[in-house]
Amino acid sequence: MSRFPDWPSNATAGPPRPVSREDVLSGSGPRGVALAAPWDPVPPGPPADVDYIVDSEAPEDPPRRFRTLQAAIDRALRDGAGMRADGRRVIRVHPGFYEGPVFLPAEGPPMALFGAGREAVTLAARIDAQMPGREFEQRFGAGFATAHPAIRAQFARIAARERVTTGNSAVLRIERDDTIVAGMTIRNDYACDRAGAAPLGAEPDVAGRYAEGQHQAVACHVAGADRVQLSALRLESFQDTLYLQAPSQGIGRSVVSDCAIEGDVDFIFGGATAYFEQCEIRSRGLRGAKSWAVAPSTNLWMPHGFVFERCHFTHDGAEAGRDATSFLGRQWFEGVRATPYSAPNEAGYVSNFGDVNRFEAPQGRISRRCLEAVGKCTVQNSALGTHISTDTPWDDWSAGAWSPRYRPVQATAGDFLSHLGGWLQDNGLDYSDLEARDFWLRIVTCTTGIT
Repeated sequence: MSRFPDWPSNATAGPPRPVSREDVLSGSGPRGVALAAPWDPVPPGPPADVDYIVDSEAPEDPPRRFRTLQAAIDRALRDGAGMRADGRRVIRVHPGFYEGPVFLPAEGPPMALFGAGREAVTLAARIDAQMPGREFEQRFGAGFATAHPAIRAQFARIAARERVTTGNSAVLRIERDDTIVAGMTIRNDYACDRAGAAPLGAEPDVAGRYAEGQHQAVACHVAGADRVQLSALRLESFQDTLYLQAPSQGIGRSVVSDCAIEGDVDFIFGGATAYFEQCEIRSRGLRGAKSWAVAPSTNLWMPHGFVFERCHFTHDGAEAGRDATSFLGRQWFEGVRATPYSAPNEAGYVSNFGDVNRFEAPQGRISRRCLEAVGKCTVQNSALGTHISTDTPWDDWSAGAWSPRYRPVQATAGDFLSHLGGWLQDNGLDYSDLEARDFWLRIVTCTTGIT
Protein backbone atom coordinates (compact mmCIF):
# COMPACT_ATOMS: atom_id res chain seq x y z
CA MET A 1 0.00 0.00 0.00
CA SER A 2 1.04 3.60 -0.59
CA ARG A 3 0.15 6.95 0.91
CA PHE A 4 -3.09 8.56 -0.25
CA PRO A 5 -2.32 12.26 -0.76
CA ASP A 6 -3.57 14.54 1.99
CA TRP A 7 -6.40 16.65 0.65
CA PRO A 8 -6.74 19.51 -0.08
CA SER A 9 -3.14 19.58 -1.26
CA ASN A 10 -2.83 23.32 -1.87
CA ALA A 11 -4.33 24.58 1.38
CA THR A 12 -2.84 27.92 2.41
CA ALA A 13 -3.36 27.01 6.07
CA GLY A 14 -1.03 24.04 5.75
CA PRO A 15 -2.02 20.37 5.77
CA PRO A 16 -5.25 19.42 7.54
CA ARG A 17 -4.83 17.93 10.99
CA PRO A 18 -6.65 14.89 12.41
CA VAL A 19 -9.81 15.42 14.43
CA SER A 20 -10.28 13.77 17.82
CA ARG A 21 -13.27 11.69 18.85
CA GLU A 22 -13.67 13.95 21.86
CA ASP A 23 -13.99 17.02 19.64
CA VAL A 24 -16.56 15.42 17.34
CA LEU A 25 -18.78 14.32 20.23
CA SER A 26 -18.27 17.41 22.39
CA GLY A 27 -21.71 18.86 21.70
CA SER A 28 -20.30 22.12 20.39
CA GLY A 29 -22.38 23.96 17.85
CA PRO A 30 -22.22 27.23 15.95
CA ARG A 31 -19.29 29.47 16.98
CA GLY A 32 -18.34 27.01 19.73
CA VAL A 33 -21.60 27.41 21.66
CA ALA A 34 -22.48 24.23 23.56
CA LEU A 35 -25.66 22.67 22.17
CA ALA A 36 -25.45 19.57 24.36
CA ALA A 37 -23.30 18.03 27.07
CA PRO A 38 -20.16 16.19 25.92
CA TRP A 39 -20.81 12.54 25.10
CA ASP A 40 -18.30 9.72 25.65
CA PRO A 41 -20.12 6.46 24.90
CA VAL A 42 -18.64 3.09 25.77
CA PRO A 43 -18.87 0.31 23.16
CA PRO A 44 -22.16 -1.54 23.62
CA GLY A 45 -21.68 -5.09 24.87
CA PRO A 46 -24.04 -8.05 25.24
CA PRO A 47 -26.58 -7.31 27.97
CA ALA A 48 -26.52 -9.30 31.18
CA ASP A 49 -30.30 -9.21 31.33
CA VAL A 50 -33.02 -8.25 28.88
CA ASP A 51 -36.57 -6.99 29.07
CA TYR A 52 -37.91 -8.55 25.87
CA ILE A 53 -36.95 -11.35 23.50
CA VAL A 54 -37.69 -11.41 19.78
CA ASP A 55 -37.68 -14.85 18.16
CA SER A 56 -39.27 -15.46 14.77
CA GLU A 57 -39.35 -19.23 15.34
CA ALA A 58 -40.77 -19.41 18.86
CA PRO A 59 -44.41 -19.02 19.92
CA GLU A 60 -45.30 -15.48 20.95
CA ASP A 61 -45.59 -15.17 24.72
CA PRO A 62 -46.33 -11.58 25.81
CA PRO A 63 -45.33 -9.61 27.74
CA ARG A 64 -41.79 -10.93 27.29
CA ARG A 65 -41.43 -12.90 24.03
CA PHE A 66 -42.50 -11.65 20.58
CA ARG A 67 -42.11 -12.80 17.00
CA THR A 68 -41.49 -9.35 15.50
CA LEU A 69 -39.19 -6.53 16.50
CA GLN A 70 -41.97 -3.95 16.15
CA ALA A 71 -44.16 -5.86 18.61
CA ALA A 72 -41.38 -5.79 21.23
CA ILE A 73 -40.88 -2.05 20.69
CA ASP A 74 -44.63 -1.51 21.04
CA ARG A 75 -44.58 -3.33 24.37
CA ALA A 76 -41.64 -1.26 25.60
CA LEU A 77 -43.54 1.92 24.75
CA ARG A 78 -46.55 0.72 26.73
CA ASP A 79 -44.46 -0.45 29.69
CA GLY A 80 -42.46 2.77 29.92
CA ALA A 81 -39.10 3.18 31.64
CA GLY A 82 -37.32 0.13 32.96
CA MET A 83 -35.50 -0.41 36.26
CA ARG A 84 -32.05 0.62 34.96
CA ALA A 85 -30.71 3.99 36.06
CA ASP A 86 -31.34 5.50 32.63
CA GLY A 87 -34.72 3.78 32.23
CA ARG A 88 -33.48 1.90 29.18
CA ARG A 89 -35.40 -1.09 27.83
CA VAL A 90 -33.28 -3.87 26.30
CA ILE A 91 -34.48 -6.13 23.48
CA ARG A 92 -32.60 -9.26 22.44
CA VAL A 93 -33.16 -10.47 18.87
CA HIS A 94 -32.58 -14.19 18.28
CA PRO A 95 -31.27 -15.55 14.96
CA GLY A 96 -33.78 -15.30 12.13
CA PHE A 97 -35.26 -13.17 9.37
CA TYR A 98 -37.49 -10.27 10.39
CA GLU A 99 -39.63 -8.08 8.16
CA GLY A 100 -39.55 -4.30 8.31
CA PRO A 101 -40.26 -1.51 8.38
CA VAL A 102 -39.64 -0.89 12.06
CA PHE A 103 -40.27 2.46 13.76
CA LEU A 104 -38.59 3.51 16.98
CA PRO A 105 -40.38 6.78 17.91
CA ALA A 106 -39.17 9.68 20.04
CA GLU A 107 -41.75 8.81 22.71
CA GLY A 108 -41.04 6.27 25.43
CA PRO A 109 -37.88 5.05 27.15
CA PRO A 110 -34.48 4.77 25.50
CA MET A 111 -33.99 1.35 23.93
CA ALA A 112 -31.19 -1.02 23.02
CA LEU A 113 -31.70 -3.62 20.28
CA PHE A 114 -29.12 -6.40 20.46
CA GLY A 115 -29.09 -8.97 17.67
CA ALA A 116 -27.31 -12.32 17.69
CA GLY A 117 -24.87 -11.07 15.01
CA ARG A 118 -25.04 -9.64 11.53
CA GLU A 119 -24.68 -13.08 9.99
CA ALA A 120 -27.51 -14.46 12.14
CA VAL A 121 -30.13 -11.69 12.21
CA THR A 122 -31.59 -9.89 9.19
CA LEU A 123 -34.15 -7.10 9.24
CA ALA A 124 -35.31 -6.33 5.70
CA ALA A 125 -38.01 -4.70 3.61
CA ARG A 126 -38.44 -3.45 0.06
CA ILE A 127 -39.29 0.28 0.15
CA ASP A 128 -38.24 3.07 -2.20
CA ALA A 129 -38.80 6.81 -2.23
CA GLN A 130 -41.10 6.63 -5.27
CA MET A 131 -43.39 4.02 -3.73
CA PRO A 132 -46.99 5.32 -3.70
CA GLY A 133 -48.49 5.73 -0.25
CA ARG A 134 -51.30 3.35 -1.27
CA GLU A 135 -48.76 0.64 -2.02
CA PHE A 136 -47.06 1.25 1.33
CA GLU A 137 -50.41 0.84 3.10
CA GLN A 138 -51.30 -2.33 1.20
CA ARG A 139 -47.93 -3.95 1.75
CA PHE A 140 -47.32 -3.15 5.41
CA GLY A 141 -50.63 -2.02 6.92
CA ALA A 142 -51.55 -5.33 8.54
CA GLY A 143 -48.37 -5.31 10.62
CA PHE A 144 -49.25 -1.94 12.17
CA ALA A 145 -52.97 -2.47 12.77
CA THR A 146 -52.54 -2.95 16.54
CA ALA A 147 -49.34 -0.94 17.03
CA HIS A 148 -48.79 1.68 19.72
CA PRO A 149 -50.68 4.91 18.88
CA ALA A 150 -47.47 6.87 18.22
CA ILE A 151 -46.35 4.25 15.72
CA ARG A 152 -49.77 3.95 14.09
CA ALA A 153 -49.79 7.72 13.61
CA GLN A 154 -46.35 7.63 12.00
CA PHE A 155 -47.44 4.85 9.66
CA ALA A 156 -50.63 6.70 8.74
CA ARG A 157 -48.68 9.86 7.85
CA ILE A 158 -46.52 7.92 5.41
CA ALA A 159 -49.42 5.97 3.91
CA ALA A 160 -51.30 9.22 3.25
CA ARG A 161 -48.56 10.59 1.01
CA GLU A 162 -48.68 10.45 -2.77
CA ARG A 163 -45.10 9.08 -2.70
CA VAL A 164 -43.39 8.00 0.50
CA THR A 165 -40.18 10.05 -0.25
CA THR A 166 -36.62 9.29 0.82
CA GLY A 167 -37.18 10.28 4.44
CA ASN A 168 -39.91 7.64 4.84
CA SER A 169 -38.29 4.77 2.94
CA ALA A 170 -36.24 3.32 5.80
CA VAL A 171 -36.32 -0.28 6.99
CA LEU A 172 -35.40 0.96 10.49
CA ARG A 173 -36.28 4.51 11.55
CA ILE A 174 -34.76 5.81 14.80
CA GLU A 175 -36.22 8.97 16.36
CA ARG A 176 -35.36 8.31 20.04
CA ASP A 177 -32.24 9.81 21.61
CA ASP A 178 -29.86 7.36 23.32
CA THR A 179 -30.76 4.42 21.07
CA ILE A 180 -28.37 1.47 20.66
CA VAL A 181 -28.63 -0.97 17.74
CA ALA A 182 -26.08 -3.77 17.46
CA GLY A 183 -25.47 -7.19 15.95
CA MET A 184 -27.70 -7.48 12.88
CA THR A 185 -28.03 -6.87 9.15
CA ILE A 186 -30.46 -4.16 8.07
CA ARG A 187 -31.21 -4.39 4.36
CA ASN A 188 -33.43 -2.50 1.96
CA ASP A 189 -34.33 -5.02 -0.75
CA TYR A 190 -35.42 -2.46 -3.33
CA ALA A 191 -33.68 -3.50 -6.56
CA CYS A 192 -33.67 -0.15 -8.44
CA ASP A 193 -36.25 -1.64 -10.80
CA ARG A 194 -39.11 0.88 -10.63
CA ALA A 195 -39.44 2.04 -14.24
CA GLY A 196 -41.19 5.25 -13.22
CA ALA A 197 -38.13 6.27 -11.19
CA ALA A 198 -35.76 5.91 -14.17
CA PRO A 199 -35.06 8.56 -16.84
CA LEU A 200 -37.31 8.51 -19.89
CA GLY A 201 -36.02 5.95 -22.37
CA ALA A 202 -33.61 4.27 -19.93
CA GLU A 203 -33.09 0.54 -20.34
CA PRO A 204 -32.62 -1.81 -17.38
CA ASP A 205 -29.90 -4.44 -17.14
CA VAL A 206 -30.60 -8.16 -17.40
CA ALA A 207 -31.70 -8.20 -13.74
CA GLY A 208 -34.16 -5.35 -14.31
CA ARG A 209 -32.05 -2.72 -12.50
CA TYR A 210 -31.72 0.85 -13.73
CA ALA A 211 -28.33 2.55 -13.38
CA GLU A 212 -29.80 6.06 -13.25
CA GLY A 213 -32.82 7.77 -11.76
CA GLN A 214 -34.40 8.44 -8.38
CA HIS A 215 -33.86 5.11 -6.62
CA GLN A 216 -33.46 6.22 -3.00
CA ALA A 217 -34.06 3.34 -0.59
CA VAL A 218 -32.84 3.79 2.99
CA ALA A 219 -31.80 0.88 5.21
CA CYS A 220 -31.29 2.79 8.48
CA HIS A 221 -32.50 6.34 9.18
CA VAL A 222 -31.39 8.19 12.31
CA ALA A 223 -34.12 10.84 12.15
CA GLY A 224 -32.79 13.75 14.19
CA ALA A 225 -31.92 11.68 17.26
CA ASP A 226 -28.88 12.43 19.45
CA ARG A 227 -26.42 10.03 21.12
CA VAL A 228 -27.18 7.06 18.86
CA GLN A 229 -24.84 4.06 18.72
CA LEU A 230 -24.79 1.73 15.71
CA SER A 231 -22.43 -1.18 16.31
CA ALA A 232 -21.50 -4.42 14.51
CA LEU A 233 -24.16 -3.91 11.84
CA ARG A 234 -24.31 -4.62 8.14
CA LEU A 235 -26.31 -1.96 6.29
CA GLU A 236 -27.22 -2.76 2.68
CA SER A 237 -28.94 -0.93 -0.16
CA PHE A 238 -27.97 0.81 -3.39
CA GLN A 239 -28.81 4.52 -3.12
CA ASP A 240 -29.04 6.27 0.29
CA THR A 241 -28.27 3.31 2.58
CA LEU A 242 -27.62 5.22 5.83
CA TYR A 243 -29.41 8.52 6.46
CA LEU A 244 -28.03 10.55 9.37
CA GLN A 245 -30.51 13.42 9.56
CA ALA A 246 -29.83 16.54 11.63
CA PRO A 247 -32.54 17.68 14.05
CA SER A 248 -34.38 20.92 13.33
CA GLN A 249 -32.78 22.35 16.48
CA GLY A 250 -29.79 21.34 18.58
CA ILE A 251 -27.35 18.63 17.55
CA GLY A 252 -27.65 15.01 16.45
CA ARG A 253 -24.62 12.81 17.17
CA SER A 254 -24.04 9.18 16.24
CA VAL A 255 -21.17 6.77 16.73
CA VAL A 256 -20.96 4.09 14.04
CA SER A 257 -18.47 1.37 14.98
CA ASP A 258 -17.41 -1.96 13.47
CA CYS A 259 -20.09 -1.73 10.78
CA ALA A 260 -20.14 -2.76 7.11
CA ILE A 261 -22.06 -0.23 5.01
CA GLU A 262 -22.60 -0.72 1.29
CA GLY A 263 -24.29 1.07 -1.58
CA ASP A 264 -23.53 3.11 -4.67
CA VAL A 265 -25.11 6.60 -4.83
CA ASP A 266 -24.66 8.89 -1.78
CA PHE A 267 -25.03 5.90 0.47
CA ILE A 268 -23.97 7.64 3.70
CA PHE A 269 -25.67 11.01 3.77
CA GLY A 270 -27.26 13.73 5.90
CA GLY A 271 -26.60 16.77 8.03
CA ALA A 272 -25.94 15.16 11.43
CA THR A 273 -22.61 14.77 13.21
CA ALA A 274 -21.22 11.22 13.12
CA TYR A 275 -18.01 9.48 14.12
CA PHE A 276 -17.25 6.29 12.19
CA GLU A 277 -14.62 3.96 13.60
CA GLN A 278 -13.26 0.71 12.16
CA CYS A 279 -16.00 0.41 9.55
CA GLU A 280 -15.94 -0.97 6.01
CA ILE A 281 -17.50 1.42 3.49
CA ARG A 282 -18.15 -0.70 0.39
CA SER A 283 -19.03 0.82 -2.98
CA ARG A 284 -21.20 -1.35 -5.22
CA GLY A 285 -20.73 -1.44 -8.98
CA LEU A 286 -23.35 -4.11 -9.52
CA ARG A 287 -25.96 -2.00 -11.36
CA GLY A 288 -23.43 0.24 -13.13
CA ALA A 289 -24.31 3.48 -11.34
CA LYS A 290 -21.84 6.28 -10.81
CA SER A 291 -20.78 6.09 -7.17
CA TRP A 292 -20.27 8.56 -4.33
CA ALA A 293 -19.78 6.98 -0.90
CA VAL A 294 -20.66 9.97 1.28
CA ALA A 295 -22.89 13.02 0.83
CA PRO A 296 -22.83 15.24 3.94
CA SER A 297 -25.09 18.29 4.20
CA THR A 298 -23.66 19.68 7.44
CA ASN A 299 -24.69 23.21 8.38
CA LEU A 300 -22.04 25.82 7.70
CA TRP A 301 -21.77 26.77 11.39
CA MET A 302 -21.49 23.24 12.79
CA PRO A 303 -17.86 22.29 13.49
CA HIS A 304 -18.07 18.67 12.33
CA GLY A 305 -20.05 16.53 9.91
CA PHE A 306 -18.89 12.98 9.18
CA VAL A 307 -15.52 11.84 10.56
CA PHE A 308 -14.08 8.47 9.51
CA GLU A 309 -11.31 7.01 11.69
CA ARG A 310 -9.48 3.74 10.83
CA CYS A 311 -12.06 2.81 8.21
CA HIS A 312 -11.65 0.85 4.97
CA PHE A 313 -13.22 2.15 1.76
CA THR A 314 -13.57 -0.86 -0.55
CA HIS A 315 -15.29 -1.90 -3.79
CA ASP A 316 -17.36 -4.98 -4.59
CA GLY A 317 -15.20 -5.87 -7.60
CA ALA A 318 -17.86 -5.33 -10.25
CA GLU A 319 -16.70 -3.73 -13.49
CA ALA A 320 -18.39 -0.37 -12.87
CA GLY A 321 -16.68 2.01 -10.49
CA ARG A 322 -13.27 0.34 -10.38
CA ASP A 323 -9.86 1.83 -11.16
CA ALA A 324 -10.21 5.37 -9.82
CA THR A 325 -13.66 5.93 -11.36
CA SER A 326 -15.59 6.19 -8.06
CA PHE A 327 -15.70 9.19 -5.76
CA LEU A 328 -15.21 9.37 -2.03
CA GLY A 329 -18.14 11.76 -1.96
CA ARG A 330 -19.84 15.05 -2.75
CA GLN A 331 -21.47 17.73 -0.62
CA TRP A 332 -25.25 17.32 -0.66
CA PHE A 333 -26.86 20.63 -1.65
CA GLU A 334 -29.92 19.72 0.38
CA GLY A 335 -33.17 21.13 -0.95
CA VAL A 336 -31.62 23.24 -3.72
CA ARG A 337 -33.78 24.37 -6.62
CA ALA A 338 -31.93 27.47 -7.87
CA THR A 339 -28.17 27.57 -7.37
CA PRO A 340 -26.26 30.84 -6.98
CA TYR A 341 -23.06 29.16 -8.17
CA SER A 342 -21.22 29.48 -11.47
CA ALA A 343 -22.25 30.87 -14.82
CA PRO A 344 -25.64 29.52 -15.94
CA ASN A 345 -26.32 28.21 -19.41
CA GLU A 346 -29.95 29.34 -19.25
CA ALA A 347 -30.82 32.76 -20.65
CA GLY A 348 -32.12 35.19 -18.06
CA TYR A 349 -31.37 32.86 -15.13
CA VAL A 350 -31.46 34.57 -11.72
CA SER A 351 -31.18 33.12 -8.21
CA ASN A 352 -31.91 35.34 -5.22
CA PHE A 353 -31.97 34.79 -1.48
CA GLY A 354 -35.43 34.06 -0.06
CA ASP A 355 -37.53 32.14 2.47
CA VAL A 356 -38.12 29.09 0.29
CA ASN A 357 -36.32 27.07 -2.36
CA ARG A 358 -38.07 27.58 -5.66
CA PHE A 359 -37.33 27.65 -9.37
CA GLU A 360 -39.73 28.83 -12.03
CA ALA A 361 -37.54 29.25 -15.08
CA PRO A 362 -35.63 31.40 -15.45
CA GLN A 363 -35.92 32.82 -11.90
CA GLY A 364 -35.43 31.12 -8.56
CA ARG A 365 -34.80 31.54 -4.86
CA ILE A 366 -32.63 29.82 -2.28
CA SER A 367 -33.24 29.69 1.49
CA ARG A 368 -30.64 30.22 4.21
CA ARG A 369 -30.99 26.62 5.35
CA CYS A 370 -30.20 25.36 1.87
CA LEU A 371 -27.37 27.83 1.28
CA GLU A 372 -25.75 26.83 4.58
CA ALA A 373 -26.03 23.05 3.98
CA VAL A 374 -22.38 23.01 2.93
CA GLY A 375 -21.40 19.45 3.93
CA LYS A 376 -18.33 18.58 6.03
CA CYS A 377 -16.32 15.35 6.10
CA THR A 378 -12.94 14.20 7.41
CA VAL A 379 -11.37 10.87 6.47
CA GLN A 380 -8.29 10.10 8.56
CA ASN A 381 -6.00 7.18 9.36
CA SER A 382 -8.02 5.10 6.91
CA ALA A 383 -7.44 2.96 3.80
CA LEU A 384 -9.00 4.05 0.51
CA GLY A 385 -9.35 1.50 -2.28
CA THR A 386 -8.02 1.95 -5.78
CA HIS A 387 -11.58 2.60 -6.97
CA ILE A 388 -11.25 6.15 -5.56
CA SER A 389 -9.25 8.66 -7.57
CA THR A 390 -6.27 10.18 -5.78
CA ASP A 391 -6.53 13.22 -8.07
CA THR A 392 -10.24 14.01 -7.66
CA PRO A 393 -11.66 12.20 -4.62
CA TRP A 394 -14.51 14.73 -4.26
CA ASP A 395 -17.05 15.63 -6.91
CA ASP A 396 -19.26 18.65 -7.58
CA TRP A 397 -22.95 18.43 -6.72
CA SER A 398 -24.95 17.82 -9.91
CA ALA A 399 -21.65 17.48 -11.74
CA GLY A 400 -21.29 17.65 -15.49
CA ALA A 401 -23.30 20.15 -17.49
CA TRP A 402 -24.47 23.13 -15.42
CA SER A 403 -27.93 22.77 -13.92
CA PRO A 404 -30.00 24.84 -11.48
CA ARG A 405 -28.79 22.49 -8.72
CA TYR A 406 -25.07 22.80 -9.40
CA ARG A 407 -22.47 23.48 -6.69
CA PRO A 408 -18.69 23.03 -6.98
CA VAL A 409 -16.56 21.25 -4.40
CA GLN A 410 -15.91 23.52 -1.41
CA ALA A 411 -12.93 22.26 0.59
CA THR A 412 -12.76 25.28 2.88
CA ALA A 413 -14.88 28.19 4.03
CA GLY A 414 -12.68 30.31 1.79
CA ASP A 415 -14.02 28.48 -1.26
CA PHE A 416 -17.57 29.42 -0.24
CA LEU A 417 -16.60 33.07 0.14
CA SER A 418 -14.65 33.08 -3.10
CA HIS A 419 -17.45 31.54 -5.17
CA LEU A 420 -20.25 33.66 -3.71
CA GLY A 421 -18.63 36.91 -2.57
CA GLY A 422 -20.44 39.20 -5.02
CA TRP A 423 -23.73 37.31 -4.82
CA LEU A 424 -23.71 37.42 -1.01
CA GLN A 425 -23.15 41.16 -1.05
CA ASP A 426 -25.89 41.72 -3.63
CA ASN A 427 -28.34 39.78 -1.46
CA GLY A 428 -27.41 41.53 1.80
CA LEU A 429 -25.79 38.46 3.37
CA ASP A 430 -22.80 38.91 5.68
CA TYR A 431 -20.48 35.97 6.33
CA SER A 432 -17.44 38.05 7.23
CA ASP A 433 -17.05 36.21 10.54
CA LEU A 434 -16.31 32.93 8.73
CA GLU A 435 -12.72 31.75 9.07
CA ALA A 436 -11.65 31.29 5.46
CA ARG A 437 -9.03 28.68 6.39
CA ASP A 438 -11.50 26.34 8.12
CA PHE A 439 -11.50 22.94 6.42
CA TRP A 440 -14.82 21.46 5.35
CA LEU A 441 -13.40 18.46 3.48
CA ARG A 442 -10.23 16.66 4.55
CA ILE A 443 -8.27 13.51 3.85
CA VAL A 444 -5.48 13.03 6.39
CA THR A 445 -2.82 10.31 6.83
CA CYS A 446 -4.60 7.72 4.70
CA THR A 447 -3.29 4.90 2.52
CA THR A 448 -4.35 3.48 -0.83
CA GLY A 449 -3.81 0.23 -2.67
CA ILE A 450 -6.57 -1.95 -1.21
CA THR A 451 -9.39 -3.15 -3.47
